[in-house]
Amino acid sequence: MNTVTIVSEADIDLSGIERALAGHLNCHRGAGGQLVVEESNSRVYIYHPPGGSGELTMNELYLDYSWVDLVKNVVERIADNPLWTVENDFGTTLPGDKFVARLKDDPNWDWRV
Repeated sequence: MNTVTIVSEADIDLSGIERALAGHLNCHRGAGGQLVVEESNSRVYIYHPPGGSGELTMNELYLDYSWVDLVKNVVERIADNPLWTVENDFGTTLPGDKFVARLKDDPNWDWRV
């Protein structure tokens, strides 16, 4: 499983993320309040990671995934925000709006290579 990380100066509300995905992707609440986006053979788990003290880091989101096309779809729908930073775990870190623009400009981008 790989992870996309989204970081913001302000807290990120999972309910807002859920609303952004509603009607576009099959999304529901999973264990511990995380969001689960599902397609036939793939899932993306969206959650706030624990911080050093064990409390959730509310200004960060982790998107754990195994199928890059599904997570790209999720990122495109939720991360188009210049105040957020998106890091794909393979060396690309961009402001959210620039990351989404790259996804739209190159739909076949395989960021794992």
